[in-house]
Amino acid sequence: MDLYKEPARITLSGHELFVNGRKHGCNVRTLNQMREVFLTAASGPVNLYYMYRAVYTRGPLRYDVTLIPSSAIGHEFSKTYGHYHPNAPDGIAYPELYQVLLGEACFVLQKKLAGEAMVVVAVHAKKGDIVLFPPDFGHVSINPSNKDLILANIVSSRFESDYSEYKKFRGAAYYYTTNGFIKNNNYVASSFEEISASDFNARYKFSCIDLLATLHKHPEKFEFLDKPGLYFK
Repeated sequence: MDLYKEPARITLSGHELFVNGRKHGCNVRTLNQMREVFLTAASGPVNLYYMYRAVYTRGPLRYDVTLIPSSAIGHEFSKTYGHYHPNAPDGIAYPELYQVLLGEACFVLQKKLAGEAMVVVAVHAKKGDIVLFPPDFGHVSINPSNKDLILANIVSSRFESDYSEYKKFRGAAYYYTTNGFIKNNNYVASSFEEISASDFNARYKFSCIDLLATLHKHPEKFEFLDKPGLYFK
């Protein structure tokens, strides 16, 4: 399957990704590595998702691809582990951009407030949709369909993600299941809303048609991913 032909030919064959004909490196998350973040206790060597990092780069920005095959752990949809980003040197946490290349996604974003309160937003996205993950929002990517989900993201390469909160609280503040969203009772209090990708982006006045094409032609549009103080105050 050709994901892109320009500015680089990016092809996905099964679980192998090729860039300009060369096999690209892959990091795999298994059920054994993620069992502590699911609603239902489970374990096994099953591969849950595949991460292809730095498929394309421009300066400090990297373009990644993630494949989340359709599967379920108990009644819960397959998902990524979940993580937060640290602060950039300007004192604001690094943001991130995601685009759905194939399938449909639900991004569960959560932000810690004063005390133990938590703001949680479930952003529903379809093929082509782009979602801006603002500073301070931890995030989980979920495949709620019976088809493979392929995501792309652009992020600064200057930091390492922090998975510790998700491990400590056994996942995000809400689990997404075939029965709908179920609150994770390890979190004391939270507000919760569901919203479309376009309506969520409208809050931050961000728009883009294609992440890779824009990164190639106009990388300055994404400078705020490396220096968030340029966009977020």
